[in-house]
Amino acid sequence: MKHLTIPCAAIALSLISACSPLKSSPKEEKHQLELTLHGLQTNLDDQRRDFNCFQTELQILDGRIKYYETALATLKQTDLEAHQTKLEQIQHQLVSLEKKLTGFEQSQESGIKDLRQLLGHANETTAALTQFKDRIVELEQEIQLQNRRFDEVAKLKTHFEGVARQFQQSDGKVHKVRPGDSLEKIARLYKTSVDRIKRVNSLDQDLIVVGQELLIPE
Repeated sequence: MKHLTIPCAAIALSLISACSPLKSSPKEEKHQLELTLHGLQTNLDDQRRDFNCFQTELQILDGRIKYYETALATLKQTDLEAHQTKLEQIQHQLVSLEKKLTGFEQSQESGIKDLRQLLGHANETTAALTQFKDRIVELEQEIQLQNRRFDEVAKLKTHFEGVARQFQQSDGKVHKVRPGDSLEKIARLYKTSVDRIKRVNSLDQDLIVVGQELLIPE
C-alpha cells in the first residue's frame, strides 16, 4: 500500500500548501513542487514495478497453464492411444473368436453329418442283421426239416433193408429203385398193384428214393 499512501500524502501536502494562508517564497514552492513530483515519480515507479511483477506472474501463470494444457493433452492422447490399442486388440480377439466359432460350427455340422451317416449305416446294418437273423432262423428251420426228412429216410432205409433181407430169405423179388421209377411204374413192371407194394413194404405214401430196395409181392 506504499505506492497508494505516498501520492495521497503528496496531494495532501500540496493542498495544504495551496490552502495555507501563509505565503511562501518561490524557492520553497519550487522545493515543495519538487518533493511532490518526486513522490509522484516514486509512486509511478512503484506502480511500474508492481505492474511488471504482475505481468511476470501472469506470464508465469500463463506458462503453467500452457504446460498443464500440454500435459493434459499429452495424457489424453496417450490415454486415447492406449484405449485405441486396447480396442484394436479386443477387435482382433473378437475376429479370432468369430473365426474359431465359425470353424467350430463347421466342424460341428460336419460331425453331425458324419453322425447322421453313421446312424444311417447303423440302421441299414441293423436291418441287414435282422434279415440275416431271420434268414438264419429260416435256414435252421429248413435244416431241422431236412434232418427230420433224413431221419425218416434213414428209418425207411433201415426198414426196407430189413424187409429185403426177410424177402431174400423167403426167395421173393427185390427191386432197387432207379432214376425215373415210381410205384405205379414198378407195379406195371412186375404186374402187381401199387397198394400191394406199399403194404408189403409198409409204405404210408408214394414217396420212394433212388437206391431204395422194394419187396415185390408175387
